[in-house]
Amino acid sequence: MRQIVQTGTPHEMGLQHGAAFADVIPAAVKRFALDRGSRTPHGRRVIRQVERNLERVFPESLEELHAIATAADVNYDDLLAYNSCQEISRSRVECTNVALADTPQGTIHFKSNDVTADMQQYHVYQEVHPERGHAYIGVTYAGTTWLNAGVNEAGLTYGGSSIPNNDSDWDGIPTNTALRYYLQFADSVDAVADLVARTPIMNHGCNLMFTDPSGAAIVVERSPTRTAVRRIDSHTIWNTNHFLTDEMQEVLNNDGGAAAQNSRDRFTVLERLTAEQPHSLEQLMRIARTHTEPASICRHDELAQSIMGYIMIPRERKLLVSFGYPCQNEFEAFTFTKTPAAAAS
Repeated sequence: MRQIVQTGTPHEMGLQHGAAFADVIPAAVKRFALDRGSRTPHGRRVIRQVERNLERVFPESLEELHAIATAADVNYDDLLAYNSCQEISRSRVECTNVALADTPQGTIHFKSNDVTADMQQYHVYQEVHPERGHAYIGVTYAGTTWLNAGVNEAGLTYGGSSIPNNDSDWDGIPTNTALRYYLQFADSVDAVADLVARTPIMNHGCNLMFTDPSGAAIVVERSPTRTAVRRIDSHTIWNTNHFLTDEMQEVLNNDGGAAAQNSRDRFTVLERLTAEQPHSLEQLMRIARTHTEPASICRHDELAQSIMGYIMIPRERKLLVSFGYPCQNEFEAFTFTKTPAAAAS
């Protein structure tokens, strides 16, 4: 997996990112923006609204995108459309998250990345030391200010699972950009729960799992118009691609189809897999690699492919990455190579 260390101002970080991945960003722009109608009147309206909203909420991301576009030699509007692709036209993205408490490493957090097989080529590893906010390590898509999964210098981890919601807020920012925002500007589970509730998102609902070094773990059920929080019980918490709380059911688009059933089947499987105690890192790796009925956690099915897996260890500020199906690949360990102070000097 390709890697980069980014430091400095948003403009400087964008130039670093764009130059490092200039060979792949144009293909990603085509795949996620140009091939999805980003230059239609609807697409143009959406990206101008996204731009206004980001300028209000997270202007650093726009500075970074302008610099990425310059360094990668792509059109800025097309790059913004790529970063707003789920707001222009929703596509099904799935994923699973599990946290286990009381392991020798403390609470640990797994996220699968369940998308389509061709998306693996766009994933890159980042170590980011921004001018403002927390440094973090994580995986994202080349050419974006998104975050797929990661851990920040305070030990706060993030991993999410998409939701088929039916509401929107056109004053919100792209959810994928907000994910990076949460890790950059929160330092604990309680702080991030408050930040999620205060940050408007436009279109893309999610179950957001966060853990921190204290052992806390939550799932924030978030749609553009509603928020609810589930907290870890005595030993585990998990989520798939549906809401559990009563207050979120009205905005859940449960069509009763194959994807909805798969989400519920994975949820049931995880109830069985997490019951084994004592918990351990090895157990979480086994969960990540599980193939079983009625639904596998490591997916190779017609709905989604588990092209990557992530395990985050808050106390150690460590990210383990399976680049490819977890059942076929080892988890490679990443942690900070620079302290924030060293990166800033």
